[in-house]
Amino acid sequence: MEDIFISYASEDRERARCLADAFAARGWSVWWDRHIVPGEAFDTRIEQALEAARCVVVLWSRSSAASEWVRNEAAVGAERGVLVPAMIEAVKLPLEFRRKQTADLSDWGGEAGHAGFMSLCQGIGRVLGEAPSPADSAGMAHPAATGAGGRDPARFVMLVAGLVLAGGLTWWGLSPRLGDAPGSVPRSAQPGQPVPASGVAEQSLAARIAGVYFGDVISDSKGSSQSDVRVTVSVVDGRSVRLSSDYARIPVVEVPLSRAGDFVISASGDTPLTVDLAKGAPQLGYSPHGELSFSGVRR
Repeated sequence: MEDIFISYASEDRERARCLADAFAARGWSVWWDRHIVPGEAFDTRIEQALEAARCVVVLWSRSSAASEWVRNEAAVGAERGVLVPAMIEAVKLPLEFRRKQTADLSDWGGEAGHAGFMSLCQGIGRVLGEAPSPADSAGMAHPAATGAGGRDPARFVMLVAGLVLAGGLTWWGLSPRLGDAPGSVPRSAQPGQPVPASGVAEQSLAARIAGVYFGDVISDSKGSSQSDVRVTVSVVDGRSVRLSSDYARIPVVEVPLSRAGDFVISASGDTPLTVDLAKGAPQLGYSPHGELSFSGVRR
């Protein structure tokens, strides 16, 4: 039994191969190559793999959205409750799948830290019943492993290392606030107020990502996508923020923060969040209560 079954149109075979390689690098076993052993019934083999896989990832594109075969495979995944969809190019999804939260890989070029790829991996992890870790949220690849699900000692060591790293970063983020050390965000900063992310030598995680982000709701479990959405990230304290929006479908949420490399990420809770600080302008991706997905850039 494979961890992941990738459903895709033949025109998207190269994109499917790249994703299969990325999943394998994380230790997940993947069924994606539709080459069938001579003498074996094509539809029977695919049906067996589809029913046995622990997670079904469908790659939506213009070709796959028009493919009855791919739509049927996606429907099976949805019926089993194991479907995790991804959009590999801008396309209007089939009606029955528009309310399913969909990862945006339209501009993914294989980067482990891509927000859409990280969101996709988080969704797969939830379906597989794997506990999220800072390394997973930051898109760090797991070493290749053997056995279903890739559960081996090397992967366990990676998980522990990620937790240790998160603990160290927590101490680092809190320590500047003790006594308002030089370069820290002053205690006089009022909770709930945006704090500029520039002009401070050493900032808290919250101050680093505070500001106003403009972007789009790229998927919504209870509605359609939405363009030109504004999300305001305000400081609650040095390691947590409050997110609000001018779009009624986005609720106000507070998110505790951690850090992994160039990414500020959610430390816990049901709202996955990533902010890429390596970009010229920080890029925010988050999913309030897992109901919809927003992607935008700070201005």
